[in-house]
Parts: sequence; structure tokens; C-alpha cells
Amino acid sequence: MKINHEEIKLKTLANLPTAIAGIRITPLSLHEIIQHGYTRYNLYLSALTLHKEHLIHPDYVHQLPDHIGVLEIIASHPDREISHAFFDGLKFFLQTDQVVYDNGLFVNDIRISPAELEQLIQVIKIQNCLLTPEDDDFNPINERAQKIKQKMLDNKRKIQELKKSSGDAAESLTFSDLISIVCAHANGIHIHNVFELNMFQFNNQFNRMKMLDEYEVNIQALLHGADSKQIQLKHWMSKMG
Repeated sequence: MKINHEEIKLKTLANLPTAIAGIRITPLSLHEIIQHGYTRYNLYLSALTLHKEHLIHPDYVHQLPDHIGVLEIIASHPDREISHAFFDGLKFFLQTDQVVYDNGLFVNDIRISPAELEQLIQVIKIQNCLLTPEDDDFNPINERAQKIKQKMLDNKRKIQELKKSSGDAAESLTFSDLISIVCAHANGIHIHNVFELNMFQFNNQFNRMKMLDEYEVNIQALLHGADSKQIQLKHWMSKMG
């Protein structure tokens, strides 16, 4: 059964759990993430989002039997750090110590099928903002497309230059910097309650602030000569991706 991404996003925004196969996946608060370790949290996310191609050379993946998935590969992988990170990650995000692999995955004594595991991981990814659309990059296939892309790059450079002149340094910001920024600018969020937010809630508020900033930057870019046809002027009150 295909999961409803929008419903899960809405539940997570309301800080409500999502149940898959009788397993409740409750969004973790920033306090819980930081208390456990932000570096370890990211390690767990990386382990849970591994694909076959990350574990086996791509030339040999197609030779695997259909019933061999990522779970089976990780369970028998010679690098125990990978398997530990994967199963510890499941325990962390599912908030239970009862995660066992014994010719199949069991969580709280419930056997989890490969399809259900994929759904569990999908929910974890949504709750932790790993299912966000990326920028639409393209490779020019002809001269006209090349010229269009060049115009886009020119406009992007103008915007980047404008950001630099206004002291923008987003690429070097740490997670603690982002928390501080939200506390300083978000309505009703302050240093004493920000850590009660889950990652999806925090990311939602930060991205809304970022949309407002980008809207203002794009307006300034237009005033500084950027091509209006190549700038997507998205109002900060628009739907987020």
C-alpha cells in the first residue's frame, strides 16, 4: 500500500505519530536528537537511506536474486559498523530496543515485511525532511538550451553576488546557527521552546523564513538588472515544496 505523503507531513507538523504495520513512529524533538547526538542522528539517517548500489558494486547488483534486499545485505555485511548503524538507527527512530533480525525483521515482536520496512523508512525520511524536491537542473542538449541555461547561470550569479553583499553566509551555517536564527526571527519561537519542535516543524518554519528572504533577494536582483523572464519570483506565502 502506498503511503500518503501529505497526510504524514500534516501529522508530523502537528507532532502526531504515524503508524505502519502496528508500529508507531513518533517524530523526535530537537531536544531528543541533540541529547542523543546530532552527528549520530545523521549517521543513522544515512544508514537507513542506503541502497543496494551503496553496499555492492553496481556491476553485481543485477545478479542478486529478487528476494535479496538492502536489509538482507546489511544483516550479512562484513562491515559491522554499517549493520550496527542501520539497526541502531531503527531503534532510535522507532524508539524501541526491540529490533531483531532473525531470518527477517522483527520490531516489538511484530514481523515486518520488506514493503512495510520501506514504508517505515519513508515515514522516517519525511519526519526528518529527507524527501524534499531538489532544484531542477538540466543538461543542455542543443544550442538554444545552452543559451537558456547560460542566462539562468548569469541570473544566479547576480543573485549570489547580491547575497554576498548583504552578508549571506548560509553555506557555512551550523545547526546551532539555524536554531539561533529561527529563535531570533520566528514569531513565537524562542530559545526556551524551540527544542520542543520536531525536525519537520523546525525545517518548515526555517524554510518559510528562507522563502521570505529569497523573495526579497529576487526583488532586489530584478532592481539590479536580472532578467525577469529567468527569475521565478515565488511569494513567501506560496505553497512550500
